[in-house]
Formats: sequence, structure tokens, C-alpha cells
Amino acid sequence: MNLLQGGAFLGVAGVLPGHADGQRASQRGMSSEEATRQEGKHDDAASGYDAPPIQVDSIDAMRRLETARLADGQRVEVTGYYLTTQGLGGGSFQWAAHSRQPADGGLSIAADGASDEAEGRFVRRVGSTLTPAMFGAMGDGSDQYHALARLAKAATDRRLAVTFPAGDYATSGTGLAFSGIAVSGAGPAHTTLRYTGHELGSLVEIHDGASIEGMTLDGNVSADPGTWTPRNYDAFTGCLPLDLRGRDVAARDIVCRRSPVACLRVEARGFKLENVRTEHARGNFGDGIFIVDSHDGLVERCEARDFTRIGFVTDTYGESPAFMLSERIDFIDCLAEHGHHASVDYGDAEYNAGYWAENSHQVTFSRCRSRNTTHHGFVATTGREPTLGSGHFTLRDCLAEDTEVGYLLSDLHDVPVRHTVTHCQARGVNKGFCIEMTLDASRLDGQHLATRLRGEKASGSSYALEGAGTIELARLEEVWQTFDATRQAHLGTTYASVVAAGGFKGRLHLRHFARQDTTPISIKLLGQSHLSAFSLADSHAELSHVPAESVELHDCHIEAGWIKAFDALEVAQCRLGDGTPRFDLFETARRHRYHQCRFDFTPGGGQLYLHNVDKQNARRLVRFEGCHFRKDLARHGSMITLDAAPAVFHVAESNTLTFSDCRFDNTGARTDTPVVHTDQRPPQASLTGQDNRKNATIGALAAFAPATDFMAES
Repeated sequence: MNLLQGGAFLGVAGVLPGHADGQRASQRGMSSEEATRQEGKHDDAASGYDAPPIQVDSIDAMRRLETARLADGQRVEVTGYYLTTQGLGGGSFQWAAHSRQPADGGLSIAADGASDEAEGRFVRRVGSTLTPAMFGAMGDGSDQYHALARLAKAATDRRLAVTFPAGDYATSGTGLAFSGIAVSGAGPAHTTLRYTGHELGSLVEIHDGASIEGMTLDGNVSADPGTWTPRNYDAFTGCLPLDLRGRDVAARDIVCRRSPVACLRVEARGFKLENVRTEHARGNFGDGIFIVDSHDGLVERCEARDFTRIGFVTDTYGESPAFMLSERIDFIDCLAEHGHHASVDYGDAEYNAGYWAENSHQVTFSRCRSRNTTHHGFVATTGREPTLGSGHFTLRDCLAEDTEVGYLLSDLHDVPVRHTVTHCQARGVNKGFCIEMTLDASRLDGQHLATRLRGEKASGSSYALEGAGTIELARLEEVWQTFDATRQAHLGTTYASVVAAGGFKGRLHLRHFARQDTTPISIKLLGQSHLSAFSLADSHAELSHVPAESVELHDCHIEAGWIKAFDALEVAQCRLGDGTPRFDLFETARRHRYHQCRFDFTPGGGQLYLHNVDKQNARRLVRFEGCHFRKDLARHGSMITLDAAPAVFHVAESNTLTFSDCRFDNTGARTDTPVVHTDQRPPQASLTGQDNRKNATIGALAAFAPATDFMAES
């Protein structure tokens, strides 16, 4: 069916007269006055609003109508946008004889041959939703950039929603921008919008108040190199699939894939990402989801797979104002998987991680997973100062697995941080938690943490510390896939449960730390480490090297140790030296107190070694209350050795030991070997005590102190 000349409609009965022709025929035989009067009546009807619609089968056919003979308001019904797409893109139009609104190929159609300034447009009658077919984009895989660009502009200008039916919508251009409207597809498996060009840009932009859902966006990144090298790791073409900007934007049920940069970028205040999946991000900045200069966001049930930098990022631009941060952003039930070929491996600066929050504040990761990344699972650090002066990051029920470092938690650029970490795991890692805080005001609180270490490298550890700040960890569990006891015993290797290789000067408090195989954990605080305070409770440990101003041990089993407590040592309800062949060395100064402790040096032959090196305050008091000592004195020598540095050795009362309600058991034959060995004599060394007990095989407490002077009974 086609409308020909003069307003005639070609139907099955032939050419029917147009509305104006029928009008003139009815006026024949009338007087001029009557004809004029009747024509006026017909002119009213000829406005076209009540006239029968004209039927055409394509937009081009409508444009070829003889518009000079169309009444203003005449309706035109179009079967399809093209002759070959019957049922798609057609619709109901009205002829607006005096309209000069810009022709857009979808909502406003100019007559064939009409200039842009000429009056008259065919105006589409629409509801609240537009489709690509209304602008000539059929989703058949052909290039439809211009039609899609007109669709985006018209929808945004008129605040009309856009629905993409199932189809393959190809475009050679970028910058399809939607603002203030909802854009939806038939689902990621059915609707694809893909870039066919090679220039960098944003395929789809979602601006203020807009949302997008139910489709796949493809950035057409170039192919991976056969061999990755410093020359080609960042040599990719294509575009960014999706860009969210402005305020109150959202993306749901979207797949963003094949990008030479991030697959999805967010620069917005108030945003939501739900059920978004990103795949195949490449290049130096090949992120899954890159959130920059953004506030108040939710990222829920999203996935980032196959990326060359980071799965999920919150950060700022380097050129952003100094006050700008990314803050108040929650990640819930997200997955980052398969990070590889980061630029740092080719001489550049970018690392590979599952999650990375920097220049950020109040970022929370809940039930998030990172799997199979090169360098890190989770990274959280400050960098820019929040309004209240301290950045805050929370990790709950998270899992990092199959990577070098499970969690890197730090402060940056002199901005303090508060990390809260609960119920998190690191599995298949060389280092579980790296805590690098440079500021005394920074703090990390963690509990219910678990590590499963590969144990293949000499630097393996559950917790690697550096810098300062306060660290409090509780309910810790450790497993080694491969364990090397020789490496752990060697002080030259940073192979232990807790390690500070570069020096740690803060406060470290550990509680309930255990290995699944019941062997002791090991703590090595090496380098320039000098802690303000150290405490350990309810744990089975070897304290290989612990220097601190104050040390507290409560309810612990300490098989061996080297402790230098510069101010005070408090040990309560602990077992020390059980069945170990190495001796226990507690090198301390000033004040000591051992309360209800058990020292068992059988059969290993260890000893408690007390060495006073404090030249500034040489007087030292060591108190033992309710303690129990066991050792084979005849075979392995004294239980306690008192010593002092040369500058302290001859100072009066440099070593004073007090025993109260203690018990001494010699497990071997009777011997004259004293419980306490020292080369000092009174007044430099002195022993006092009351209500103590010993077995009959012990003769003297010290060479200068008969045991009977201190015993309640034999």
C-alpha cells in the first residue's frame, strides 16, 4: 500500500478520492454563497484531527506525502520504519503544519525535500517509552550509530524512557548519552550494544537521574598479544563501555566487557550498581569497575573478571581538588576474579588487586571475594584527609585467595586511618595481612581472622607489620600448606606467623592466636622494631624476637622466646619452655612480674635468662608469685640465670629476685646445682622470698642463698 498524489490512498479497490476532492464534489451545483458557507464548514473538519488516518508502510513513504494538501493535524499510520521492517519502528504520526522543531528521524520527521527552516513536521504520537526502531535502529548487527545518537538525544530532551528489544545494536561512534531517564534492554543475554570503532571514548553515558539495565555493553578492545612485553602491555584500542556521571545514577543487570581501560566508570554522587558483571579489561588502567571522585554509593552482587589492573577501585584523580575523596561507598557480595599482567610487571607502576580503595573514606567491603590475582586481594588506604581527619575502612566476611598478599591495609600521605576487619580470610597466599601504618594515630582492629599460607617463600607470614600505630587482633587462626620449621627458627628469615621486617614501632596486641595443627605460632619483630607496647593472650607461641617498652603475656604457652622489655614485663598464668630443646631468653629491664606461671625446662634443658642492660636505671626487681619451676638440674643446669651488662654488673641491687608461694621441682638426681645461677653477689644480686616449696633433691636456690631461707617447707 502506498499513498500517491493528491491525498489519494491506494487500497484494494483502486485509487480512492482524497478528502479535499470529495469535499469539492459535494459542492457542485450550489450557489457561490452556499458553497462558501459549506466550504467553511468543511474547513473546520479539514483540520485533520477527526479525519480518518492515512495508512503508509514506511517512514520514507510518509515523508513523500504531498504535505501541501494535508490538513493540520492529519493522522498518519506507519506500518514499519523501513519497508523491510514491517511492525518495527512504525507508529502513529500527526502532521503539524506549522511546526519547526528539529527533525530527529524518530519523533519529528520532515517532509521529503523540506529545508530545516521550512514549516511542517510529522510528529510521532508516543507514550512514555521510546525504542531504537523508532529512529531506524533495528538491532540487526549493522552500524546504527546515527540512529542511536538521535534516540539518546530525543529521549533525554523529552525525558522519555528507552527500551532496547533483543538484538545486536552495533555503533561506530561513542558518546550515547542519557540523562534523567530509564534505559532498559531485554537482558544481557539478549540485548547487546557494541562498539565497532577503535577510538577511545565512552560508549554509553548515564547522567543525572538516569538508570540502565538489562543489556550487554561491548567496548571492542583489540586482541591480546601473543606474548606480553613492556612494549605492548598497554597497546590496546577500543572504548569504555559504560560511564555513570552526575547524581543519582544506577546500573542493574548489566554486562560491561572488552575495554582498553575500565569496563565501567563511576563519577557520581548517589549511585547504585546491582548485578553488574565486567569482563576483559585491558591496559595500564584495565579495571573492572573504577569509582572516582564519588560519594554515597552501593555496589551489590557485582562481578569483575579478567582484568589487568584492579577488579573494583575507589579513588580520586590526581588533578582533583585536594578536598575531594571517594567516600561512603559499600561493596556487598561482590567477586573479583582473575587479575593478571599488571603494568608493574613490565616496568610501569600499577599493581594487580581484587579491590583497591585509596584517597577514600568510609568504604565498606561486606562478604566480598577476591580470587586469583597477582599481587593483592584487598587494598585499603587513605591519601586525602576527610573532614574529621581520619579515614575509615571496614571489611566484614571477606575472602582473598590465590594471590601474593591477601590484605594490604595502610595509611598514606600523613592521613591517619582506622581499619576494622572482622571474619575475614586469606587463603593460598604468601602473606595474609600486610599492615603498613606510618602514623601513631592510625589503628587497626581485627577479630576472627584466618590465614592459609602457601609457605613456599622465605617471607611467608600471616601478619606482616611495618611503621607505627595500634594493632589489636583477636581470634586468629593459621594454617600452612607447606611448613618449613627451619626457616621459622632462623632469625634471618621473615618466615613466621607475625613479622616486622622493616621495623614496627607501634602497639601490638594479640589474643587467641592458634594454628590448626597445634604447633606454636612464631613472632619475629626484626629490623628497627621497638614497640611501644606488646601483649599476647590465650596463645601458643614462640617469641623469637620481641623488643618493646612494655610486654604483657597472659594465659599463654610460650615454648621459646627472646623478649626485651625496656620498662616492664608482666607474665601471668603462662606456661613457658615446655619440652623444647632451645632455651628461653627473656632479656628485660626495670620491672618484672611473673604470676602463676609454669616454667617447664624438662627435657629440653632451657632456662629463664634475665639480663639487665639498663644503665640509666640499673636497679631491677623481678617478682615471682605462685609460679612452678621444673628441670633436671643435674643434667641441664640451673633454671634461672641472672646476668648484667658490664656497666650494670657492679651496681647494687641491679638484680633483685623475690619469690612468693612458688614451687621448685628438680626432675633429676640430687645435685648441688642451684636453681639460680649468677656471677653476681650481694649487694649486686639478692634473693628474697616466703611460702615457697621445693623437692628434696634441690640444695640451694643460689650459691649465696641456701634454699631453706626461702621455703615454707621441704
